[in-house]
Amino acid sequence: MNLVDQINEIKTKISGKLLFDENLSRYSWFNLGGPAKVIFKPKNVNELSFFLKSIANNNNVKVLGAGSNTLIRDGGFNGIIIKLGKSFSHLSLINKNMIIAGASALDKNVSSFAVDNSLSGLEFLSCIPGSIGGGIRMNSGCYENDISKILVSVQVMDLNGKMKIIYVQDIKFSYRSCDLDRSLIFISATFKGNKDNFDKIKKKTDDLIERKKKDQPSKIKTCGSTFKNPKNNKAWSLIKSSGCAGMKVGEAYISDKHCNFFVNKKMLNQKSLKI
Repeated sequence: MNLVDQINEIKTKISGKLLFDENLSRYSWFNLGGPAKVIFKPKNVNELSFFLKSIANNNNVKVLGAGSNTLIRDGGFNGIIIKLGKSFSHLSLINKNMIIAGASALDKNVSSFAVDNSLSGLEFLSCIPGSIGGGIRMNSGCYENDISKILVSVQVMDLNGKMKIIYVQDIKFSYRSCDLDRSLIFISATFKGNKDNFDKIKKKTDDLIERKKKDQPSKIKTCGSTFKNPKNNKAWSLIKSSGCAGMKVGEAYISDKHCNFFVNKKMLNQKSLKI
């Protein structure tokens, strides 16, 4: 039985959204990418588990977050894309200084939640485009901070629909990377902050946002820095010294303001994306 037939057998038991041959460019900040064979937007954790158990032995599954740091090929993806929605974007406070965030919660929303609860240490998240799940996968960071420094644990689901918790001490983080199995689906994460003065935290957050606006392209979806910094150097410096600042190829160009930011001209007039 092929994949589509398997899904058709269970779709009446699913209340989440199932899409077939959906164009992935609608879910990418680069506004690029061909169709996915299947996109599944589960209503909740139990439904995601049921779905994965029902298509057991199918390993051609990927999770797509906010699409802010993803380049999708024109040929699309001949498998299943899991797209976690609003029910996976919850935020809650525990033990006064710890936050539980759903994997699809936007980084900036987690930062704002931390500010509202007078928790410091998460201010840098206000400057990172994307969602928590993607942030953990690539150990997102900026301004001398990254996810590994605030993470306590991550709740994951494997492709057999089974849940488990992985603690930060059992994860090997490195620059923009971690060693967590690529097949794991991140469901939620727990972060630890430090109680501090609200005004002080708010000012630090606002200062970081202003710093980002000054140094990086703003008011357009740029997908963040394109290349990781090589050892003992900066990607933007290498791009600039190679004479590629402002370079244009078709609808794509390298930002003059910060040459590690690549922009698709088509995005300039785009008002919204399917998140």
